[in-house]
Amino acid sequence: MPSEVAIPVSRSKVGFLAIASLAMAVAAAWMLLAAPGVGSNPFHQVVLGFGVFFFLLLAYGHLRTLTAKEPGLVINRQGFLFRPTGLAFGWVDWADVSEIREGLGRGGAFLSVRLNDPQAYIARGNGLQRLAKSINWRLSGSPVTFTSGSLQADPTELLKIIRLYFSEAKRAESGALSSSPPPM
Repeated sequence: MPSEVAIPVSRSKVGFLAIASLAMAVAAAWMLLAAPGVGSNPFHQVVLGFGVFFFLLLAYGHLRTLTAKEPGLVINRQGFLFRPTGLAFGWVDWADVSEIREGLGRGGAFLSVRLNDPQAYIARGNGLQRLAKSINWRLSGSPVTFTSGSLQADPTELLKIIRLYFSEAKRAESGALSSSPPPM
């Protein structure tokens, strides 16, 4: 087993998401400013204004991912780092992980990383990152969830790699405890 695995971002998938996000922002802006009758309703103005902001924020995150030189996912014996989104959760130590689960959502399969202390991970980052992790925690049971959708990796292979490193870390952790002499 290599000491580290680095999985690059899928530039074509992230590029498509950036273009789609920009298109949605332009569509919301057009409806807000030029569509007859739509932009005159105050409720529609708020919703469309939020839509413009939201989709521009998504596009910005995708464009940052496209221009980044770092790999999208780095996995090693100490833990992992997932970077393809602007709402990254930072470095995750295997010692903090209690379980890795597969889930199925609207966007396809995802991994939910169950943590011993989820609140410590929710508290990291800026307000938007904390909000997103809090929502993830409520919806999936963990603030650390991700898909292989923006990576150059087969979902099945990615799960195998993550579980291999996780089990190796847990084996090493339990081996260190069992190697001490029993108390007298």
